[in-house]
Amino acid sequence: MAVDAARTDEGFTSARATWVMRAACQAAGLDDRGAELIRLGENALFRLASAPVVVRVARGEAWLPKARTEVSVSRWLEGEGFPAARLVEDLEQPLSIDGHPVTFWHLIVEGERKASYGELGGILRDLHAMTLPAGLELPRFDPFDKQELRINQAAIPEDGASPL
Repeated sequence: MAVDAARTDEGFTSARATWVMRAACQAAGLDDRGAELIRLGENALFRLASAPVVVRVARGEAWLPKARTEVSVSRWLEGEGFPAARLVEDLEQPLSIDGHPVTFWHLIVEGERKASYGELGGILRDLHAMTLPAGLELPRFDPFDKQELRINQAAIPEDGASPL
């Protein structure tokens, strides 16, 4: 089982995330027995043992707009035939379980061969050449948008966090 990647003041722990994942699986009709926590950070990610599915649990209600955007982007990319992570079909997504947005994704199995930099560049070029559908707005990417939050929530001694 993965280790908590960040200390939080909101109480988003592996135990809380597991409870939400189990409730979400029950609501979606999926078997959560044997689910493995593979990451706990910005979101909690669980790999189901019963199906090739990853369950993504967000930290709280504030993440709902982001989860809705991710679902919309995924559906758009799938409709365009673009190679990207796919949502599990026939489920209302995102679910909201006790204030936590939850999404279900098909597990991507690592292949035997890694893509070359040229292949990755071609995929990125194709992605950036696509036209967003009407009504889908994407936020401007800011790699440091949660920097202060992450520093404040990290298990860093006070004197070590101040230079950051």
